[in-house]
Amino acid sequence: MNGQEREQNKKINQLNRRVNRLERTVNTINLDLEPDGRISDAFEQIENHLDEQDKRLDKLSHDMNQVKASLNIIVEHITGVNDLPEE
Repeated sequence: MNGQEREQNKKINQLNRRVNRLERTVNTINLDLEPDGRISDAFEQIENHLDEQDKRLDKLSHDMNQVKASLNIIVEHITGVNDLPEE
């Protein structure tokens, strides 16, 4: 084997290693992005968490409205604002 063949074999081996690394990288990316991959799973968990937070905020808003209504009734009762003379 002469020097030129060795150099060509060296370049071919380097290219083969590079192609193998690229294939592993592409496979890793595909696993991350597929419907059941890590990224999809992370987005699903975030979506579930946001849905839960929306429900909690809705309940909190409802509870606050009930508190406001109760306070209005108490204030009206204490101040007698609901019994103002009509004339």
